[in-house]
Amino acid sequence: MNVRKIREDLGKSRTCVQRRDYPRAIYLFCIAVKDLGGQTAPMDLRGDFRSALVDICADPIYKKEFSQPLSYQPGKEKEILTFLNKFYKKIMGNEEQEDYEATLQRKLNIDRNIADGKNFLSQGKVSEADECFMNALKFYRNEIAVFPMIARALMDSSQYVRALGYLRKGLAERPDDPDMTRLAAECAQKRGASHQA
Repeated sequence: MNVRKIREDLGKSRTCVQRRDYPRAIYLFCIAVKDLGGQTAPMDLRGDFRSALVDICADPIYKKEFSQPLSYQPGKEKEILTFLNKFYKKIMGNEEQEDYEATLQRKLNIDRNIADGKNFLSQGKVSEADECFMNALKFYRNEIAVFPMIARALMDSSQYVRALGYLRKGLAERPDDPDMTRLAAECAQKRGASHQA
């Protein structure tokens, strides 16, 4: 059981609720439960599970479907997972043809490739990082946040040209995205400044 990863996923789940990326919030919560490996959450993780579940149940999408919020009880993780799996499928609706497991695997592949790419960047291996980021995009369907995530990692390593390439791909998918537009402008500015330096 990787306590640090579970805690990170629960934190990301809460962030996704705030960013109105509700399906991903549920998906990350379910991953965290699965990572317990069928065990009851240890004491130091229970507060994290409780807080993430409170956020999920406070969302209007949840309230529209259910009058009662779920309450987190140690030892009942499997029941919560089963319930949220069904709810996830329901809110994804017919537009999502993948089954839950396939979606999960695909998103895990995206996350893993981006993490590997960042790792290579920290070692100064830019080509290897780029390869990982390109691999991540092979699993892309509609996770628009992938593009700014990759671009930000490249910008932090002063790889502005490569970062702009990913932002252009993202803007081709969603031309009116304000975050990517702003990031692209910031990236272009930093690239210009680095040329003058």
